[in-house]
Amino acid sequence: MDAFLEIQTTNKWLIDYDFGIKAMRIVNAMANGHLLTNQGKKVYGERCYMQADGSFALHAKSGDMEVRNADGYTEIRSAGGDAEIRDNDTEGRGNNNQNEPFINVLFLDGPITREGGACTYGSRQLRDMMMEAADTKGCLGHLLLINGPGGVSNAIPDFQQATDYARSKGQPIVGRIDGRCASAHIWISAMCDEVYYNLPTDQIGSIGIYWAGILNKDGDTDPETGGKWHIVYDPESYDKNRFARDLADADDDTLIKEELIADGKVFRDYIKSRRPNVKDEHLHGKMFDAKDVEGIFVTGQATMQETFNRIAELSAKRSRQTARSGRMQAGAAKENIFSPTNNSINMKEKFPALFAALQVEEMQMQDGGAFMNEGLLATLNEKIEAMQKAEADAKALAESLTAEKNDLTAKVETLTADIEAKNLEVATLTENAGKADEQLKAKDEEIATLKADAEQAATDMTAKDEEIAKLQGDMECKQKDLDEKAAALKAKETELTAAKEELEGAKASLTTAEQTIAERDQQITDLNAQITELQNNPGAEPAAGAAPQNNGGGADAPGVAVNQYVYDPNLSYEENGRLEKEWNEAHGK
Repeated sequence: MDAFLEIQTTNKWLIDYDFGIKAMRIVNAMANGHLLTNQGKKVYGERCYMQADGSFALHAKSGDMEVRNADGYTEIRSAGGDAEIRDNDTEGRGNNNQNEPFINVLFLDGPITREGGACTYGSRQLRDMMMEAADTKGCLGHLLLINGPGGVSNAIPDFQQATDYARSKGQPIVGRIDGRCASAHIWISAMCDEVYYNLPTDQIGSIGIYWAGILNKDGDTDPETGGKWHIVYDPESYDKNRFARDLADADDDTLIKEELIADGKVFRDYIKSRRPNVKDEHLHGKMFDAKDVEGIFVTGQATMQETFNRIAELSAKRSRQTARSGRMQAGAAKENIFSPTNNSINMKEKFPALFAALQVEEMQMQDGGAFMNEGLLATLNEKIEAMQKAEADAKALAESLTAEKNDLTAKVETLTADIEAKNLEVATLTENAGKADEQLKAKDEEIATLKADAEQAATDMTAKDEEIAKLQGDMECKQKDLDEKAAALKAKETELTAAKEELEGAKASLTTAEQTIAERDQQITDLNAQITELQNNPGAEPAAGAAPQNNGGGADAPGVAVNQYVYDPNLSYEENGRLEKEWNEAHGK
């Protein structure tokens, strides 16, 4: 559980995607009481001691290691670290003699965390185990058994510290993949001197780093409690949790990406420094079958026993180198055989080519001779082979150059004959050239005349161009004047059209007014006729009585009852129209 919580809270992962996302979901479920987890058992690191026959054994099924003492006693070490002693080991001491040769075995199984948990050790504990074993007399080297998806990024420095320390002790570090070696695991595998795999289909790769996490911002609702998150910062703490706040509030992952870019570059640069055959296609997160990346990420395929034997072989080789170096240093301290003595200096002056070939400044002198160790012999052999190859190449080159010389001699003879023929042709051409010179002179004079004519024509053309330019300027001025007049004419035409439209409107208004006046005059005439008729022919009713002597003023009388406005000829047409409108309004018409 601790490991899962560390993975979730760290967020920056060197881990395979599927595992990381699923782990986060499991942790969320556990944290809210939806899942139960059983307490597991940690896989301890082991010290696999050398058996009587000089070999090492690790039981494949149970993970127990069977080791045999030099006196024939056998000890079975379980994965939990307990020991069961067999074969008359009555003292119960087993094989705990720290001076006996052993290989330190560490299990990198499952996700890598720094603090570890119920089922796995963290990188801090694994670091301490490796460094403790490296300090123990009899440690031949270290075997990392790898099967995991990766882990948190802050575990890498612990493994770097441990492997650097073991390497400083001259102890080989070998990795063995049995399953998957992804992300942080491949980073750790690159710290090994050699890496082997169990099956061709074992997976390795996923180089890269990413960030994943669930963020809450102020005001979010908790899905479990239904309450709201309230997150308040001191105003002066504006950089605290800045990356998380930017991502949660504004979906801005700039700060996270900047850090990931820097860490990803460190990851890839380290892989390239430790695995020089790697190509760009291997560095961007892809997984590969182990068999397809031999010589790149892995050394080859090997069984567990072969891996143990390889560590013992590397350890023996380094021990020989260390012992040889120790003897040389001890001899130098005792006899000063590596100091540039006069004898050594004389040897260098006497055999400068040998010293140059061996790339040394001095050599061990014994009884008038020189001591060459395996390294110097290998260097000298390499130089001799190179010289022999250079001699063979030079001989082949000489033969090739001789053949080329013969070919060139034949070509020279052929070219000499061709040159003589060409010389004859040149003589003929020289004779013809004299005649051609006279013809050329005449042509030159003709060309000079033509040039003079061309220059005069050019002068004339310049004058014409100036004249044309002036005419073009005049035409542009006249065109501008015409354009202005055309614009003025168009404006006048517009005004004339408006005036015509106004005149037509006035004519229509006049016609309407004349018609209205005629109608009014007819009405007046009709009214006057009615008045005259009434004055001259009163009614003939029986009881009407005699006609009145005075029938009023007629049409001039103000009391004449006419049910419409009476037109006044003494007023203008507009004034009569206004009065008629007022009369109609007053009488409800």
